[in-house]
Amino acid sequence: HTRLSGSHPSHSAAMGATCCTDNWDNAEIQLDTFGRIVYGKFVLGAASGATRVLSLPSSVRSIGGIEQWNMQHVDLRRLQAMLDGMCLATTVVEALEEVQAIMSLGHNLWAYAYMRTLYSKKPDVYYGTLLAKPAKLLPVVYTPTVGEACQQFGKLPFQRRGCYISLNDRGNIKRVLEEYAAAELSPGPDGRYICDCIVFSDGGRFLGLGDLGTWGMGIPIGKLDLYTVCAGVNPHRTMPVIIDEGCSDAAGNTDKVVVRDHELYTGMKQDRKKHTSEAGTVVNSAYYGTNSLIGEFMQAAADVFGKQCLLQFEDFNSNDAFPLLAEYRDKFLTYNDDIQGSAAVAVAALMGSIKLRKPACKDLVGELGSQTFLFHGAGSAKLGTLKLLSQEAGVPKSKLFVTNSSGVIWRTKHGNEGSFRNGEQKEFAQVGKPWYYTSTLVDAIDNIKPSCVIGAVGVNPGCFDQKVVDALVRVNGSERPSLFALSNPRDKAEITARDAYTWSNGRVIY
Repeated sequence: HTRLSGSHPSHSAAMGATCCTDNWDNAEIQLDTFGRIVYGKFVLGAASGATRVLSLPSSVRSIGGIEQWNMQHVDLRRLQAMLDGMCLATTVVEALEEVQAIMSLGHNLWAYAYMRTLYSKKPDVYYGTLLAKPAKLLPVVYTPTVGEACQQFGKLPFQRRGCYISLNDRGNIKRVLEEYAAAELSPGPDGRYICDCIVFSDGGRFLGLGDLGTWGMGIPIGKLDLYTVCAGVNPHRTMPVIIDEGCSDAAGNTDKVVVRDHELYTGMKQDRKKHTSEAGTVVNSAYYGTNSLIGEFMQAAADVFGKQCLLQFEDFNSNDAFPLLAEYRDKFLTYNDDIQGSAAVAVAALMGSIKLRKPACKDLVGELGSQTFLFHGAGSAKLGTLKLLSQEAGVPKSKLFVTNSSGVIWRTKHGNEGSFRNGEQKEFAQVGKPWYYTSTLVDAIDNIKPSCVIGAVGVNPGCFDQKVVDALVRVNGSERPSLFALSNPRDKAEITARDAYTWSNGRVIY
């Protein structure tokens, strides 16, 4: 994706041209209708994102494209110049020196911005740098830094990576994907663009931060980088996607950050259109029915890239996450990382804690059935973990307790009343109203006597205080309890490792 030596700015398709001719070893160089550089009979790749129009977010598209967007505001212009000046590396060694110098200041948001700039300039050096120091740099390009980065995403210079699909693209999503593929992916021997994995989100519930809309593009990008570094997935055959169905105002995110109404918000500046589903939950209207935006996107992706392309749901609100997964899991190669991926990792960690507690145990899955679990928080990741423990490990539901903002979730015998918010919470509600259901977490621990407490509230950092730790240690007697803090970014965690070990005198398995 390098601009051709000697090419003139007037040849850029972003300025209206669809074809150019230059003298390069006496061969004709052209841009085809998809913006690909054509040299003789060979397609060499994309020309600096030349034809990225349809696949840009709404506000960026409306102003004329990436360059125009970054030039519109003095802050973006200055930041772009500063980052270009900081990012001079042409090798992995030089990139490591530059990013480590920035990280020495003690705050990684600038390091995140540097890495985005490095990707834009030299993608191969970017991945070489990540692979050289994954333990140091993955926390920069993904959690915990990516949370703050998404809250500030639109205030950073806009980069070309990432495909945006909005409500206005209904009926045209296939063309949007084709345009992005032509600009950013490589064709196979048959000329069809190759994409092995798409991570897509609507920005509705990022980490524990709430609705960030199109500013949440950092999450799909970061997740795909994680797959490249840890699993060897070819980054040039992946696509991060944001589905833009609108965005809530500042009240819709945890820290009350002005996102949708910020002058540099990149997406559609409108609220999400919602309705109450048959299950009684509030859902995004555009995702359901015969004109489903999600359905059209998934079918278009399968048509363009083939059925073998993995379509991964990421950070959808729980009320949408479960019904959408149920609707499409048997129709496409798809899964929901929050419901299934986080659950798999959490259960693996719980099995690991059993191994620490009982080193001689040979049946870790079977031993899960003898544990009592208290989940503090009832989002998609926790409910997914509960389903995995119940359906795959055979843990009785009488040993699975979960809280929401009202306390321990309960229901009547017939399920017509209770403190559940949706069908997924109702499935794991305790039968009968416990007297302590609205009491403190300490009261719940004293009465439930859990051997494993898993926190993923997202909005109550530090809620596992010393009283909670003392209660957990007390009810487990001589056994070592497990205490997991899964909320992120890090400043949303229920407890730190230091406090967990200090307050329990090293008893808890963290």
